[in-house]
Amino acid sequence: MIRNINDYTNRLNFVEKPIANKLKQIAESVKTKDSSFQEQLNQQINQEITGKVSSANVRRHRDIKSEIAKDPYKKKLYNSSVEFESIFVKMMLTKMKKNIGKSNFISGGHAEEIFEDMLYDEYSRSMSANQKLGLAEQIYESMVSHLPDKTTEQK
Repeated sequence: MIRNINDYTNRLNFVEKPIANKLKQIAESVKTKDSSFQEQLNQQINQEITGKVSSANVRRHRDIKSEIAKDPYKKKLYNSSVEFESIFVKMMLTKMKKNIGKSNFISGGHAEEIFEDMLYDEYSRSMSANQKLGLAEQIYESMVSHLPDKTTEQK
């Protein structure tokens, strides 16, 4: 039943994998060129997907921080998106907490419930502020297209 160690080491040996070899080649080419690893990787990916993937499916990463720094309306929209994500995460954490069984061995009573509620509020704010889930960014991107353009407002 138990396979020998060599079988597992061969499976874990990523050097033989084609993608690992490509990444090594890109890393080596970065040493000889002035561009960064990220730029080289983007260039390699663009060469590989050109003509194979619809351009509608390929999107560039949006620089939200610079957008919200320039426009106060976009900043308010982004902050609202983050707050919405925070509320969603809070609801999710509350539902998850209800599924955890509690023993009556050590019970903090009503004070513990209040503290846990405040703790989950902070957890949800922290998770949303760190941009780990990406829900706020998705909401922002879908809503920012509905904001009026600054140039048309000034006329």
